[in-house]
Amino acid sequence: GFGIMVAGQALMGLTSVVDQLFAARIGPGAISTLSYGNRVVALIIGLGGTTISRATLPVFSQAEAKGSEHVARIAVYWTNLLLLIGSIAVVCGWLLAPWGVAALFERGAFTAKDTRAVTEILRYGLFQVPFFFSFLVLVSVVSSRHQYSLLFMSGVIGLIAKLVSNAVLIRLMGINGLVTANVVVYGINFGFLALAVRFGSGKSLIQERT
Repeated sequence: GFGIMVAGQALMGLTSVVDQLFAARIGPGAISTLSYGNRVVALIIGLGGTTISRATLPVFSQAEAKGSEHVARIAVYWTNLLLLIGSIAVVCGWLLAPWGVAALFERGAFTAKDTRAVTEILRYGLFQVPFFFSFLVLVSVVSSRHQYSLLFMSGVIGLIAKLVSNAVLIRLMGINGLVTANVVVYGINFGFLALAVRFGSGKSLIQERT
C-alpha cells in the first residue's frame, strides 16, 4: 500500500528530469534560466505544501470516522479556500516577481536581462500554485482513506501529462512552455483526485487498508 504511494511520488519527481532534458534542446542558458525561475516557485509550493499537508491530514483522518459525505464537505471547503489563497498568491507574486528576482539573484554575472527572463518564467510558474495547493488537500483525503493506488495513478497521469504538455507547449511558448506544463499537470491531477473523492466511498474497490 504505502510502497505504491512512494512509487507514484517518484514518478512525479521525474518531471524535473523531463524539464532538464527538454530545456537542453532549447539552447545555451535555458537550463540555468529555468533553474532560477523554478527555485522561487519551489520555495513557495514547498513551504505552503508542508503547511497544508500537516494541517489537513489529521482533519481528514478524524472526519473519515464520520463518513465519506462528511469528508467530502470538508474537502470542498478546504479546496475552495486553497484555490482562493493560491489565486491571491499568484496575483501578489506576479506583481512582485521583478523585484523579488532582482533582489535574490541580480549580482555578478546575473544581469538585468537575466532578471527579465527569469521573471517571465516565474510568472508563468506561479499559475500552478492554486492547483498544487488544492491538489495537496485531496492527497490528504485520499491518504486518510488509505487509497494509495489513487496516488500511484496520479503519479502516472502526472508524468504522462508532463511529457505531452512539454512537447506541445515548448513549440508554442519556448522555455515558458515548460513551466506552463506544470500548471496543466497539477490541474489534471487536481481534477482526477477531485472526481475520485467525489465519487469514492469507504467501500471503494481501490481502497487499500494497511
